[in-house]
Amino acid sequence: MSSRGTHTVLNAQAKGGAISLVHPRWADFDAWAALRRENTEYLRPWEPDVSTHGLNRPAYRGRLSRLKKLVQQDRAYPFHIFRGETLVGACNVTHIERGTAQSAKLGYWIGEQFIGRGFARASVGAATTFCFNGLGLHRVEAAVQSDNAASMKVLQSQEFIFEGTARGMLKINGEWRDHDIYAKLSSD
Repeated sequence: MSSRGTHTVLNAQAKGGAISLVHPRWADFDAWAALRRENTEYLRPWEPDVSTHGLNRPAYRGRLSRLKKLVQQDRAYPFHIFRGETLVGACNVTHIERGTAQSAKLGYWIGEQFIGRGFARASVGAATTFCFNGLGLHRVEAAVQSDNAASMKVLQSQEFIFEGTARGMLKINGEWRDHDIYAKLSSD
């Protein structure tokens, strides 16, 4: 882990090569918008709101402002995943709870053209290590639809444990979908 000014940078090794996780920046807009546009249909079954509506500069500027506040408040740490100079996806630590919980939720996605190279696995590993060693959290949780075998495999490879199913957890494509809950503890 290193810092570039106010940006935390996490580095990891994937079978497809070294990756870096970097807080979203204004300079990332073109690559981010292009990757989201190219993967609209690929991501639609897994994400609550997949559209090209917010893929413009004013919306991205607002997104960056909201994300910066969440980082400053220690409530979330969003990361873009880069392989060299190429944006390949995102991995986000969200819903941070302090006090007696010391927990967070983890979400991630990789562009379809980059799957199978270990980028999700390496990103989840780096973000989880950041949660435990950098943020001092005790628990990291991830939710995945039960038909998303690839994502379950990523979590299992990083020693996340299946804990149960949350019924009707998220509305995906207008339908409330169940999600399997996986978690990892700092003591695991």
